[in-house]
Amino acid sequence: MRIFDIFRKSPFDPLQDMMDKVVECADKLKPLFEAFADGDRERMKKLIDEISHLEHEADQIKNRIRSSLPTSIFMPVSRMDILEILANEDAIADAAEDVAVLLTLKELTVHPEFKEKLLQLVDKVLEVVHKAHEVVKELDMLAETSFEGPGAKKVIAMIDTVCDMEHHADEFQKEVTKLVLNNEEKMTPGELWLWLKVIAEIGDVANYAERMCNRVRLFLSK
Repeated sequence: MRIFDIFRKSPFDPLQDMMDKVVECADKLKPLFEAFADGDRERMKKLIDEISHLEHEADQIKNRIRSSLPTSIFMPVSRMDILEILANEDAIADAAEDVAVLLTLKELTVHPEFKEKLLQLVDKVLEVVHKAHEVVKELDMLAETSFEGPGAKKVIAMIDTVCDMEHHADEFQKEVTKLVLNNEEKMTPGELWLWLKVIAEIGDVANYAERMCNRVRLFLSK
């Protein structure tokens, strides 16, 4: 079936396919950081390659959607809404790949002082992504009810939960950042800079998931 035909049935099916791939990509971060914490460089390389491959597959889905998105037929939401949701889905996968790439720039040591906190941060960020995934899964149901009624209220509540979870992840990210800075004497300036970049990029994975959900909120409020 052509993507054009899919859009005529539902503009949300391709977005759900895209989000499935994005979550698959982001989920590789947990085993990547477990391998990183264990100093398993061989497994890290394998997982980094897998993340890159999944991000590329997400890009291919994104490009097919963009090139096939109708401009003249009736859809329950605007073309711009679809493109904005798609862009933020893509940004989640991009941020996951950016994290992986940063880990290839220099061989970092995971100091015992923040090993556990780092893994907890990854968990909190992935919880945000998975909750955002649930929001995308609800879009077909929303279209059937014209984005009104109990279904819309349920999704808005889910989006509120995503925002709360992202806030908690952001607060935890600050804790991890402070912990790294408190151990800066154990690192070279280059290592410190790289650690701060890695932590910031991990946080961006959750940031983009929240932005995607807030874009859904916008068309629910129109």
